[in-house]
Amino acid sequence: MKKFLIPILILIIAAGILIYYFVFSKEKNTTTSSPSPSLIASSSPTENPNGLVEPIVQFKQRITKKPFGIYITPQNSPVQPERFSGYHTGADVEYEDVTADVPVYAIADGKVVYSQYVSGYGGVFMIEIQLNGAAHTILYGHIRPSSLPKVGAVVSKSEQLAVLGTGYSTETDNERRHLHFGVLSNNRIDVKGYVQSESQLSGWIDPVSLY
Repeated sequence: MKKFLIPILILIIAAGILIYYFVFSKEKNTTTSSPSPSLIASSSPTENPNGLVEPIVQFKQRITKKPFGIYITPQNSPVQPERFSGYHTGADVEYEDVTADVPVYAIADGKVVYSQYVSGYGGVFMIEIQLNGAAHTILYGHIRPSSLPKVGAVVSKSEQLAVLGTGYSTETDNERRHLHFGVLSNNRIDVKGYVQSESQLSGWIDPVSLY
């Protein structure tokens, strides 16, 4: 009987270790996962080592359809139906699965230099910031027009500036609910969502490269 006792005890201990490991790993993965859609509105954007704050919660994770520089036509677009064509000047951050208001934030201290309704976007605003010692402009598109900040307003890093517009409504000019986020060099004001040649992208910076 004794010769069977030790193997049985070993099996019991091994089973206990496996159960503990499984439960602990599941709990850890749950606590470190990205916020669910229902928590987007109550979450805060993160700051990267360069001192820039995300323009919106889950910024990089939700760029799933139109990244910077992708060439779009009505035939090849991941969004259907598609009414635009050209090289994409920003990064689209998707929020069709979120029903609560989705805030957008100042990625750095700056000033609002453009704010109005634009065909193809709905509400659009731009802020001027200092990036690597030079003035750049940051574009936020598909914003609820009633939440747009005023031109001339001084903004602080991490400050909530507006909320996304409702998808497929006049607030987004009938586009899906997403943030078109663009970074322009040399303090330029340009609201083009697409350009017709790859060389014309030289005036824009891939937003993901900053994060």
